[in-house]
Amino acid sequence: MRITREYAMRLWFQNYGFAAYAEDFDGGLMYREAYGERDFFIWKNGEKIYCGWNIHHILPLSRGGTDAENNLICTNIITNDAAGDRITYWIDEALYQVKRIRGIGGYKIVRLV
Repeated sequence: MRITREYAMRLWFQNYGFAAYAEDFDGGLMYREAYGERDFFIWKNGEKIYCGWNIHHILPLSRGGTDAENNLICTNIITNDAAGDRITYWIDEALYQVKRIRGIGGYKIVRLV
């Protein structure tokens, strides 16, 4: 399944409502209207903050994940790039791992360190 802008925006509204800005699981800033825009940024306190976002597969497709809605989350593009298709990964000083949710199936991202 190709993830369209319309589908991505539906996921945004399900998770963040009408908020113009939100943070992903690693704290990466996302601007609602910057879906798919890698170079979109704002200035905050003299710092350039990239806030384009896209859809991240919690369990990567290459590891058996699917395009099911419960396997998709909105993430800053930089966060998504850092996670890649791994199930254990560092982003800055934080170590994350994809864990199976017992009882209901599906997966979640857990911060280990």
